[in-house]
Amino acid sequence: MRQVHKTCSSLIKLGYLLVVGSGLSTASVVHAQNAGDVLNEMEPREQASYIAGVIEGLAFSRFLNERPDTTGMQCIYDWYYQSETDRWPSIEQWFGRHPDRPVGAMLHVLIGRDCGS
Repeated sequence: MRQVHKTCSSLIKLGYLLVVGSGLSTASVVHAQNAGDVLNEMEPREQASYIAGVIEGLAFSRFLNERPDTTGMQCIYDWYYQSETDRWPSIEQWFGRHPDRPVGAMLHVLIGRDCGS
């Protein structure tokens, strides 16, 4: 048990050193992204990747809540990936109106209009 504690402690210290050594502040590592961060601090490729990750999380969460039914999960995927219109302008406008709000919550509300919750 003592060895496990030493190993975990060493891994935590190593992780901290990697974060500090990489020039990132520890505050930014644990900071949840808000809508303003996505709009103002990220490049377009970063925005797309970040939003896709949030979409994946929302869809999987929906599946876990409703399994074995995949209807809600598929609606979320279709809302973002299969829409006949580009979703980014509506996301950008929504984020611009609420820059201090968490991205996941903002997308949950936006998607909920078409897919429920």
